[in-house]
Amino acid sequence: MKHLLFIVGDELVLNENFKQSLYRAYESKFKELNEICIQNKIDKELPFLLERLFEQYDFITLFSAPKAYATIAKIVATLSEDTLVLKEDTLVPDKAFYEKNSFVCKFNQMQINVLKVSPNEKLPILLGEVHLNFEFFCLFGIDEESALLLLETLTKSYEVTLKSVKLLENVTLIKVSSFGYGKVESFLQSVQNLFGQKCFLGKNPIEFIVSKLLERNLKISFAESCTGGLCASELTKISGVSAIFEGSIISYSNRIKHEWLGISESVLENNGEYSERCVYFMLKGIFKTAKPDFALAISGLTQTQETQKLKAGTVYIGAMYRDGTYIQEILQLQGDREFIQKQAVLGAFCLLLKLKPELF
Repeated sequence: MKHLLFIVGDELVLNENFKQSLYRAYESKFKELNEICIQNKIDKELPFLLERLFEQYDFITLFSAPKAYATIAKIVATLSEDTLVLKEDTLVPDKAFYEKNSFVCKFNQMQINVLKVSPNEKLPILLGEVHLNFEFFCLFGIDEESALLLLETLTKSYEVTLKSVKLLENVTLIKVSSFGYGKVESFLQSVQNLFGQKCFLGKNPIEFIVSKLLERNLKISFAESCTGGLCASELTKISGVSAIFEGSIISYSNRIKHEWLGISESVLENNGEYSERCVYFMLKGIFKTAKPDFALAISGLTQTQETQKLKAGTVYIGAMYRDGTYIQEILQLQGDREFIQKQAVLGAFCLLLKLKPELF
């Protein structure tokens, strides 16, 4: 299924937070952001552009700014040989299915859902039926090349195609697609039989890990330095986490590491805050304060920092369970500051899969 996200109106994209909310709403329905078209305002070429797009895509979701909505609704009605009417304060093509500020209509074999949206207001309901021919899954504990070699026979048997990307060392995200009905589901069942706990469905390892913590009611907390609370932020994006999360400590300075986490000054001296030893005591410190079942700790250097001993992008991560068992790793990351932080957070969460695989 070929689908497109089309946004019309510069006020919808100038507000970055609102634009991201549009992306999330779209992705929750279509499972991915595939192709995106952004047009700042209405122009005389829009009817011809939409007509061409109708021939290229199976489904178009069009978010329109209020000042452009009436014109777009009129264009869609005209192209679908329909008339524009007012129904319950919503201007829609007469034959379209609609909810408040949202309508969907068919044009030959394609569908278009037009929504009138305003920054800082609740989004209308996304309408229209979609039939996706793909799924995402992740493989853990095996490198991308080896994973694809092992999957090669299955892809031929089930006539599916794969696209893969390395999220971390030995964490691979794979998209499986097929034009045959039911083949994706059968393929995924075979993959799970082959890889067992090394395979989990979905494209977000953090969401999978947190879902398992919620199932078992296992609490987690964090001691963060260079990620500045991003572990906690990623966790609290997921509904229901108040059951397993009470708080964490952002220990950006050595003073806070010493006073709040109890790390001795001798450990912190001479760049000791960037070390496996420091991360170990960060884990111990957050256990004393928050008393969780699991703890994660992160300390390191972003791309804007560097010392004589450590290169920028060197990040120390650690995970500990309530029985005192723990695991640590050193990440060598490249990219901008935000990418390094997000990769460090992903790496830290994935340590839980190595620390206690039987729980996940």
